[in-house]
Amino acid sequence: MKQYLGATRHHHRWQIAYKSNVETAEVIVLKVTPQTSRSGRVNPVAELTPTKLSGAMISRATAHHYGMVKELGIGVGTLIELTRSGMVIPKIERVIIPKTPQIPEHCPSCGSELVWDSDYLYCLNTTQCPAQIENTIEHFFRTLANVDGFGQKTVEKLHASGIDSVYAVYQLDMQQLQGMGFGDKTAQNLLEQLHRSKTEAIEDWRFLGAFGIYRMGLGNCERLLQHHHLIDIFKLTIEDVMNIEGFAEKTSAAVVECLAKIKADFMKIHQLGFNLIPTPLIAEQQQNISPISGKTIVFTGTMIHGKRDDMSKEAKRLGAKVGASVTGKTDFLVTGSDVGAAKIAAAMEKGVQVISEEEYLALLKQ
Repeated sequence: MKQYLGATRHHHRWQIAYKSNVETAEVIVLKVTPQTSRSGRVNPVAELTPTKLSGAMISRATAHHYGMVKELGIGVGTLIELTRSGMVIPKIERVIIPKTPQIPEHCPSCGSELVWDSDYLYCLNTTQCPAQIENTIEHFFRTLANVDGFGQKTVEKLHASGIDSVYAVYQLDMQQLQGMGFGDKTAQNLLEQLHRSKTEAIEDWRFLGAFGIYRMGLGNCERLLQHHHLIDIFKLTIEDVMNIEGFAEKTSAAVVECLAKIKADFMKIHQLGFNLIPTPLIAEQQQNISPISGKTIVFTGTMIHGKRDDMSKEAKRLGAKVGASVTGKTDFLVTGSDVGAAKIAAAMEKGVQVISEEEYLALLKQ
């Protein structure tokens, strides 16, 4: 069962603990707005009478998919019971008084006819739908996380001027950006950010995640590249992917299918020359075991010899697992300056070995 459920970057799916939320509110649906995602799926968003719930003002909630909208009768005037899932995300708990829903027949972005796939509505106009193109470009730069300036408004402006792919963005020059209506300073900044995105070192799993492969969040991208080099992943079979812990059969099939779809775009963008940090292969780590290989490490406090993020990357390269917080499975808590005594005491109570930054660096030299 554990293998079937798989895992995310943060947790095994069989380990989820669910919070119950007893606070609810009865709310009227004002309208249901369709939104086209980068995958072409058209998602219904319920616009609600503004209501204060669990300390926050709520005016929108996802209706998940149009199968649910159709089945439960979520339309203008529907009375719903609303909660905040996990005390955070607005959730339609149940429908109290249903109304006849309006199911869109055409994509709200490009007007193409929508098709049903199980409970979901899809726009199949992948190459010309503005929402899909713009969301794909924005997702790429947001996931890289080393570039600023390519938010929704900028991407919409670029697309309105004929830019329809990530690769096309990287071909832009000063004159073209000025011709699109960007000022000199903004245009120069965008070009500098594009240069930065290629020259500043980023993990190869983050680069892969920027392509938005179905069922491939950053955790699965890293997990995949711990077993196969980036340039080799397009040769993988479903069985190859299933052999990796955390990949169930359906996920593996979806990954192989989506890799085939993005291959051409990936190769064009990859050859632009990004400064990628290769993910260490587990097989190679086992051949060259470091003192921290297989250990779980948490870094805390202000470090002297480098940023915590850089130290985390180096630890992973040496075969360690890096945690965000101390648990009973943590082997080392590496402390810099400005660490509270309570945090250290709590780690020691769990049997975690607490070492200083200097002791950690000495350990690496063994």
